[in-house]
Amino acid sequence: MIRGKTRVATACRTKDGQIIVQRGEAENANRHPIWRLAFLRGTPALVDSLRLGYKTLMWSADIAMEGEPEQKKPTPLAYALTIAASIALAVGLFILLPSWLSGYLPFHPDKHAAGKTLWEQFIPTGPTFLYNVAEGVGRVLMLIGYILVVGRSKEVQRVFAYHGAEHKVVNGYEAGAELTVEGVKPYSRIHPRCGTSFIFLFFVVGILMHAAFGWPENVFIRFASRLLMIPLIAGVAYELIRLAGRFRDNLLLKILVFPGMLLQRLTTAEPQDDQIEVALASMRAVLTDEGVLQPEPAPAPEIPIAGLPAPEAAG
Repeated sequence: MIRGKTRVATACRTKDGQIIVQRGEAENANRHPIWRLAFLRGTPALVDSLRLGYKTLMWSADIAMEGEPEQKKPTPLAYALTIAASIALAVGLFILLPSWLSGYLPFHPDKHAAGKTLWEQFIPTGPTFLYNVAEGVGRVLMLIGYILVVGRSKEVQRVFAYHGAEHKVVNGYEAGAELTVEGVKPYSRIHPRCGTSFIFLFFVVGILMHAAFGWPENVFIRFASRLLMIPLIAGVAYELIRLAGRFRDNLLLKILVFPGMLLQRLTTAEPQDDQIEVALASMRAVLTDEGVLQPEPAPAPEIPIAGLPAPEAAG
């Protein structure tokens, strides 16, 4: 799946080896201008990515099931419940659980934290900060463990390979390479604007922002504060990812996104040529729909010319 400024395309290879492409308008194309402002666009972009990713997985699953015995398709309500359950699991596993477990660490809360000003709480010192660091580290460890567990599945390994193919195609295109398998294959499967890097930055930014507001002793207040700050943290992390993609030679941004790019070693894999072909089909579709590439002309029909033998089939 490749998403451009206004268009999105998803390509999938069928069981008979053909590549089919589903094209559409990007979720952010008709977004209200206020949600395109810096630090506000992060949350809707995250929601759009989750929604688009789920739709893409469902569509590719339908393609994979073609030719199988007819099965009853899930209703829209079933889809909605599945999405809600997935979000609840992610929030519980990566947001709430590390926060709850960190509260049992043998740090002694800063007795004077309540009397500190907001500016003073930004200074990363004392047990309060240690609790927030432990919470953030716990989230990263939970994420790595989750990736390692699900990555043992052969199907997930194929998904990781297609993920790597997407990155090779995007890196190649941004470097001006020819949009062919040979043209993009030498490029890295790691990309600074990847969702994996975004998640890691989300956790890092969360440590600093949560530390600014101390460490609530009441676990329910702590949970509420973590949930309420998700949009703000997502907004900051999103802007950092955009900057890292735009200014790739900036040393500070390189250091900032390096751990997330290192984490991509787990969420991507070296793709096969046929997987790169699928990613290229998505990229060409997006570029064509956005007017960057000219549509490829359809092959002219073979019309026999009088007096000449009809062409023979190749092979």
